[in-house]
Amino acid sequence: MMNLSRVLIGLLVFWSAAWAASQKPIYRNQQYGILLPVPPGALPCMPPIYMGSGADHGVQMLLGTDDATLCSKSTGKRYMDVWASYTVTDEEKTLHGYLESECEIDVQRKCSSAPEGLQINGLKTEAGRLDHSDGSIEIILVTQAGKPDPDFDASVPAISYSLSLITDKQHLKQDLTAFRAMLKAIRIAPKGK
Repeated sequence: MMNLSRVLIGLLVFWSAAWAASQKPIYRNQQYGILLPVPPGALPCMPPIYMGSGADHGVQMLLGTDDATLCSKSTGKRYMDVWASYTVTDEEKTLHGYLESECEIDVQRKCSSAPEGLQINGLKTEAGRLDHSDGSIEIILVTQAGKPDPDFDASVPAISYSLSLITDKQHLKQDLTAFRAMLKAIRIAPKGK
């Protein structure tokens, strides 16, 4: 009887551990059709700039820390983020134009080439790299999906997505591994506008 109790307790502990391991945090955004299991070692957060828009446009995932107070800071952190919005500007009519507009948001210079092989399975993408004067490195990947919007341009998908990695030279290789894992894991399947 004692052995049966130990076996049952052992099975219960094993099942509990297996269940807990399978319960990875997942970011879901119904409006923009995003499903993203959070990669190991990343801390998901909603920074104030995202919340200030009144809508859920995406998520930011801190790298190399479990300090959630960094979510509210705009500098001094390494992170990946996903941002989605409806395609509404002329720059977003092409992937290349969208990438150029993302590269010029904060600085008036062009992106250089991004590391090879950055893509989202099943979607056309373009990517670029910005080396900022503060030593940070930004890798930007853009894509579009969703039913075309006939009120804007029937050839352009209704939703534009920007996925970024912000890191530094010291952590670039390690953080690129996490970014590639995020790109591999993300599912983008909007229901249209």
